[in-house]
Amino acid sequence: MSAAQDLHDLERTQLDSQWLYRQGDLVLGPLTGHQVVEKLYTGELTGETDVSASGPSGFRKLKDLDAFKLHVAKAAVKQRVEAEARAARARRNRARLITGGVAAMVAGGLGLGAWQIARYSAVYLPGVDRELDIQVDPPVITVAKRSVPEELFDYPGGPKPEKLPSKPTETTPDKPEKPEKVASASLSQKPDRRASGGRPTGRVSTDADGLSTEVNYDQAAINRVVKQSQSTLYHCFKEEAERRPGFAAKVPLEFTIGNDGRVAQLWVDHPQLKKGPLFDCLLGEMKKWPFKPYTGERATVNLAFTIGKK
Repeated sequence: MSAAQDLHDLERTQLDSQWLYRQGDLVLGPLTGHQVVEKLYTGELTGETDVSASGPSGFRKLKDLDAFKLHVAKAAVKQRVEAEARAARARRNRARLITGGVAAMVAGGLGLGAWQIARYSAVYLPGVDRELDIQVDPPVITVAKRSVPEELFDYPGGPKPEKLPSKPTETTPDKPEKPEKVASASLSQKPDRRASGGRPTGRVSTDADGLSTEVNYDQAAINRVVKQSQSTLYHCFKEEAERRPGFAAKVPLEFTIGNDGRVAQLWVDHPQLKKGPLFDCLLGEMKKWPFKPYTGERATVNLAFTIGKK
């Protein structure tokens, strides 16, 4: 019992003593033993810290002093637990940041996708965006009359416009004084000529200059294609409305159908829209319209769109 009592007295003496401690090249203090213990638990001092109770000499490590051994062990455990807790908090914070970043990316992607869908619907799906009112006049189909299209834009690779062929007026040697009557009789008989199958192959008419023209295209078929396909042009006008806020105008179109059944020329009868993105969009869509190939004079179609806000 005396030995235990002596050890207890020694520890109490050490705790009550004044201690110097080293921090790098500095000697700091003095501190009471109780203050040394407090700094152990706060992490300012460790078991490897050199301390001395006898002045600048006689430094020993805290872990080697009986009065501080238990406190050094407890402080080390405390510091280890706190370090693990800090590491766990850091991992949770990183996980939250990653989760938040992924959620933000997903939300951003969904928002962008929703915007793209809304824009696509507004531009490309007829009837989805009701703010832009588009009305179409019935098409008017005529025989192409422009020999040199001054304002028509040729589609790249399309057939070049040619002058309408002319036929010499037929004359009869016995009646040279009346060639016109013979010519008109000859021309008037052409529509009645029938092929071996019994159906007419086309019609022939004479224009104001006396030139005969062979018309073989089917106006009803052209009207059907125009009616079925005209809605494909709506997105062109909607995109133009996006480029021109408040866009409202009547846009007359005139296009020529080549003998291969494809739109060969387009003319936009509007001073601000003769060229540019709208013209390119319209021509690109109309090139896809499935007209039937035919022979003879080419057909010209006049089509007008009225664009305005509802």
